[in-house]
Amino acid sequence: MKRSRSHFFRRTPAMPAALLLVCIQGACAQEDMARLKDLPFIGHGSNRIELRGDSADWKGLHAKLDRLQFQGEGRIDILHIGGSHVQADMWSMQMRHRAQTMAPGLRGARGFIFPYAMAKSNNPYWYEPIFTGAWTAVRNVNRADSSSLGLAGISVTTRDSVADLRVSFRGEVYPGYTFNRATVLHRMDSSMTVAAWTRDSTVRITTTTDTAAWTTTFHFDRYLDTLNLRFTRTDSAHALFTLHGLVLDSDDPGMVLHASGVNGASTTSWLRCQRFTQDMRLITPDLAILSIGINDAHDPDFDADRFKRNYRELITRIKEASPDAAILLTTNTDSYMKRKVPNRNAEVVRRVMQELSTETGAGVWDALGVMGGVGAIKQWEAVGLAKRDRIHMTREGYALLGDLLMDAWMDLYDAHLKRLAHR
Repeated sequence: MKRSRSHFFRRTPAMPAALLLVCIQGACAQEDMARLKDLPFIGHGSNRIELRGDSADWKGLHAKLDRLQFQGEGRIDILHIGGSHVQADMWSMQMRHRAQTMAPGLRGARGFIFPYAMAKSNNPYWYEPIFTGAWTAVRNVNRADSSSLGLAGISVTTRDSVADLRVSFRGEVYPGYTFNRATVLHRMDSSMTVAAWTRDSTVRITTTTDTAAWTTTFHFDRYLDTLNLRFTRTDSAHALFTLHGLVLDSDDPGMVLHASGVNGASTTSWLRCQRFTQDMRLITPDLAILSIGINDAHDPDFDADRFKRNYRELITRIKEASPDAAILLTTNTDSYMKRKVPNRNAEVVRRVMQELSTETGAGVWDALGVMGGVGAIKQWEAVGLAKRDRIHMTREGYALLGDLLMDAWMDLYDAHLKRLAHR
């Protein structure tokens, strides 16, 4: 039977550029996104996923997407890793919004999150952690002992006898996330406990603890929209509880886009996380998107060979957790050194990633080219898509990047469907 591209995979047609950029809580309305894509400096010719090596993993990914599209069954887990571009969850959220609204009935869970507010850092708008207790943070960007860090690249620790955490969702980008499983990634002494509770006393909760994996999973007999946790010390005054992250999961078919970012993180930072692979096995991503490199490229001692070795090791660790995962490398976005000089190391990063594509089968999405090339961030800044530091995007800018990346993936998937149709 001939298969054609489904209507919800089509790109929004371009419209004339507009001066007024209207976004609703970070996810641009369809007509406004179309206007942004029509800005003259956007490099549409670069907006593709380039596969230079063995693409078997991508074929497997697209076979799973076929099952979702045509049968409404299964799920695809996507993991987005990076620095501050990812921690804010604006780029990731736009991709998540596109992925989880592709078709009726395909929702997907929220997935992996970290309550950054507990570490006194900027938290994504879309979920709100409210907590009690005194917590201290360790980040993978610090040279202090970070060997116990995992997928989050950050942890928070308390010694308090009682502490609480509540996580709830907000925003209109997606009409609420519900879950019936919550996994807490942690390290805790024997005299510490973690428990989930709800205001509804009729909700049944069962608990499973895996001491080897450093996890406790709570199973709920119905779907919830808020997670309540209590951390309790039972005896020792020196007991510690360290939180490494949360996975909010469900049985819904669809796509789950997990995001993990740490402000300032480089490839070296992520390689410090010794439990990176073990934590990732909880997710086993079908697609891993690596947006790491802008902090490497801003290092005065940036070395292309070292950068390539680090990236290759990161890919190896991902494959240890999920051998069939497709890998997507996103080149650095355009940026300036101290707002004055374009950072041409971005071109070196792009070349390294293209080499890795040939050698490992990873895909490459050229964010630098899509933005318009070296120096283009000045134009993004002029229309309100980039901040004055000429490194970070605004909420609208990140939403545009996310939408363009999803367009590129859907174009690649469209080519897959056309090949199937001509068999």
